[in-house]
Amino acid sequence: MRRKALFYVLLAAATVSLSQLLAAWRAWRAAATLEGGATVAAYALAVLAALLWLGFILYEVDRAAGRVRHRVALYEWVLTVRRPPERRTGTAGRGGGEWTWRDEAREAGQRHG
Repeated sequence: MRRKALFYVLLAAATVSLSQLLAAWRAWRAAATLEGGATVAAYALAVLAALLWLGFILYEVDRAAGRVRHRVALYEWVLTVRRPPERRTGTAGRGGGEWTWRDEAREAGQRHG
């Protein structure tokens, strides 16, 4: 329930930020000022952050359901960092406790097979 509410809040934030970004862009193009450029950059960063977070939420849910065909490195890195240390496994002699894709495949095989 919290994740769904967060999703809709982020979707609204992205929509409003995109609207504000386009308005700021038109104003900046009409009269190019440093302040206008900074406003455009700030709104662009807000839109980018909201969309990345929305993508992460969707990716996390789809990954948990087993519907991810192609892994996204940025999102996988975030999921790995967020995973508790006892769930991160490593391959002996290769990175000393560092998580690898093979470990993920091994864990998936143990859960499903």
